[in-house]
Amino acid sequence: MEDLSKQAYWDERFLTEDSFEWFGDCSRLYPVLDQHFKSSPSRVLLHLGCGSSSLAEEMCNRYYCHLVYNVDYSFGILDKRRSIKTNKYVIDWIALDIRAMPLRSNYFDTVIEKGTLDVFFVGHEHHLWNPSEELKEKIDLILTQISQCLQSNHGRFISISFQQPHFRRPFLAKRKYQWSIQVHSVTDGNESVEYFVYVMTKGEQLNEEDQLLEEGKSTKWYWINKTSSSTSTAKCFLKENDEQYLFNIDPIDNE
Repeated sequence: MEDLSKQAYWDERFLTEDSFEWFGDCSRLYPVLDQHFKSSPSRVLLHLGCGSSSLAEEMCNRYYCHLVYNVDYSFGILDKRRSIKTNKYVIDWIALDIRAMPLRSNYFDTVIEKGTLDVFFVGHEHHLWNPSEELKEKIDLILTQISQCLQSNHGRFISISFQQPHFRRPFLAKRKYQWSIQVHSVTDGNESVEYFVYVMTKGEQLNEEDQLLEEGKSTKWYWINKTSSSTSTAKCFLKENDEQYLFNIDPIDNE
C-alpha cells in the first residue's frame, strides 16, 4: 500500500489529478453542515489538506463561509487550483505541512479537514485498539496546533473521517484542547458506506463520558483502556492500493 502520509505520493498523484472528492459528493455533508453553518456562517475558515477537493467552493456556494484559506503541502495542486480564476470566492492558497503550522493563535473561527487526518493512520490499521506512542504523539501535535489557532469562543474544528468513534474519540477527548465533541454519522444514498463528521467546539467542556475516557475510566468505551494482552483485535483485510482502507477494519471481540 502507498504511504499516503508522504508528500511524494501526493505530488505524483496531483500531476494527473485535477479534481477528486474523498467521501463522495459534498452534498452528502449538507444536512450536517447546515446545522452548524446556516445560522452561524464562518468568517475565516481554514481547510487543511485541501488537495484537489472543491469543498471550499461548495461551502462558499452555500454561504457557509466568507473567507477560506486552503492549505496543502503539495505545491503542484495549489498551483492548479489557484489557476482557476474566479471572482466568486474569496479563497487563498497556502503551502503548509499540517505537522508544523506557524499560524496565528485564536484566529480562525472554523478549521475543517476531510480525510486528512485519516492518512496518518495508514499502516497502523492492525494497532488501532492499541495505538503506538509515535502515532499518538503525531496526532496530538496536529490537534494541539488546531486548537491553538481556533478562536477560543466557540471556534469549530470539523473533522470528516472514515474512522469509527471508538477509534477516533480517544485522540480527540483531551481537556487541554479545550473543546467539546459531537459526532454525526453520514451514509451514501444506499447506506452501504458510513463515515463520520466530528465537530469540536472550542470553549466548551468535554462531556462526562469523554472526561472519563481521557482518565481511562470510561464504561462506554471500556475496551479502549485494556492492555494489549486482553484487548479486542481489529482484523484488517487490505487490498493493495485500496484507498478506502478504513472500510476494511473488522472489529472482532475475542472475549
